[in-house]
Amino acid sequence: MIFKGFKRKSTQFFFNKQLRKLLEDSKKHESYKLQNSVVFLNESSNREAVLQSISEHLGLTEDNIDVVIFYNNINKKNTCENCFSSKDFGWFGKVKSDVLKAVLTKKYDLLINYSKVENIYCKLLVLQCEAALKVGFSEVDTRLYDIMIDCEISDTALFNSELKKYLEILNKL
Repeated sequence: MIFKGFKRKSTQFFFNKQLRKLLEDSKKHESYKLQNSVVFLNESSNREAVLQSISEHLGLTEDNIDVVIFYNNINKKNTCENCFSSKDFGWFGKVKSDVLKAVLTKKYDLLINYSKVENIYCKLLVLQCEAALKVGFSEVDTRLYDIMIDCEISDTALFNSELKKYLEILNKL
């Protein structure tokens, strides 16, 4: 039990170090149209409803959307292809899962984090993921995202319609 606390603290230390580097580096974005995206969900989210809403509002097909789901405890009931938990991370935030390594090495046009839960492992993935534009809720760590939308987690249609407005302003759709 005590090692879980040490592991979480080492991951938090790594996150803070990487965040400082990210904030020091200035990102320059090219003008592009959205081709693919990655979506981070937590275990309480409805995957199908979120995918349908994204496809409807942003015009992306479900083949171009990668979904990664965080579970507090993964067991045989909730195993899926792109699921992860704290067990998929080692000391100092090192990713052990091959699925997560594949997500982190792929370049995305858009990252959407539907999780409002303060979770160091989700924040670490958002930080390390190579996405040109990162979108999340305004109640979580604001340093990680380019666009933050203030609405309820259960209202994915409102979130996606607001996101569509911002993406149209930025000429990404």
